[in-house]
Amino acid sequence: MYDRIQRAASTGGRRDRSLLPHIVGVIVLSAILVVPLFNMARTMHRYQAFKQDLAESMSFAEHQGIFSRSAADRFFSLIVDAGMGKPRSTVPEAGGARCEFGDGSTLELWQVDIDGNPENPGTLIRYTSADGDDFCYDTDRIDYQLAVDTLGLG
Repeated sequence: MYDRIQRAASTGGRRDRSLLPHIVGVIVLSAILVVPLFNMARTMHRYQAFKQDLAESMSFAEHQGIFSRSAADRFFSLIVDAGMGKPRSTVPEAGGARCEFGDGSTLELWQVDIDGNPENPGTLIRYTSADGDDFCYDTDRIDYQLAVDTLGLG
């Protein structure tokens, strides 16, 4: 009887399973978790760069007499208070308002329906830096007409 117990214990602890499925599972799970975090960090970095570039362009335009200090401050406050909206890659072909800052950068604004919902109006903002970098997003936290009036584009 003792031989049966000892033999069963020695064969029961033996494992012939490969670790490969576990390793693959950990890699796949890591990729699923890391890729969205990386994209979010990259988007936040681009938004911070956009705000920095916009501030420099507005300061340049203010020194050139294109904007008053109060208009530049009010518009920049609108951008900062609204936070980052939803990044977009397409813009309407017509309409909207355009502003050139004098340093080679431009700002374009369009009134849009957020997510195609006419009951949720918002503003589409595209800023192109003097270096040619585009940052484009829409937000329902900035009223189009207020933004246009603030910059004196209306």
